[in-house]
Amino acid sequence: MSKTKAGAILWIFCLQYFVAEAVAIHGWPGPYSLSLNYISDLGAVGCDAPASGLAGPTQILCSPLHALMNASFVLQGLLIAGGAALLRPLFPKGGSWTGALWLIGASGVGVFVVGLAPEDASPGPHFLGAVENFLCCNAGMTAIGLAMLSSGRATRAAGLVAFSLGAIGLIAFGFLAMRTYHGLGVGGMERVTAYPFPLWLAGMGARLLRGPLGRLAEL
Repeated sequence: MSKTKAGAILWIFCLQYFVAEAVAIHGWPGPYSLSLNYISDLGAVGCDAPASGLAGPTQILCSPLHALMNASFVLQGLLIAGGAALLRPLFPKGGSWTGALWLIGASGVGVFVVGLAPEDASPGPHFLGAVENFLCCNAGMTAIGLAMLSSGRATRAAGLVAFSLGAIGLIAFGFLAMRTYHGLGVGGMERVTAYPFPLWLAGMGARLLRGPLGRLAEL
């Protein structure tokens, strides 16, 4: 198997996050709200801290499957960064492409930190890792979308998808930072910020299994 195919498979495996989240939610004692609970609540290691989101002033964080969720975060970071490194030969060598891939790879570092520093055990590093991930992953999608849009008709559709998803994620991240949730709740807005990226990675990985995208094979 070539290194680029291995990289594409790593990105496809980023879908593991959704499986881990669903299993961790299933193991949550009592109601877990996709709208009102933070994603990171699923990785809280204790069972005595008040909920950090808006799920209710009396709700106590308790995620029996926190080890699974945190392992998924760590694995996700490795999949993102490893995939970006291995897939580099399929993209042009220009500065815009390099910068976009660096942003994507760097987002993996943030997820990795989130997994190693649960929100209730190491809130400072956890917060910094989450912010770095949200900013870098969506900025990376936006940047690579712009690069594809400028590369010709063959990559225009893929570029529009990447740019749109990245822009949506950045806007949602801005609302999240301003604590403006537009009826989605803090958990809902966080998911609008976070979910597009692993879905895009998996789709791009599946496409890159067949080789470079459009004109990229010629550059």
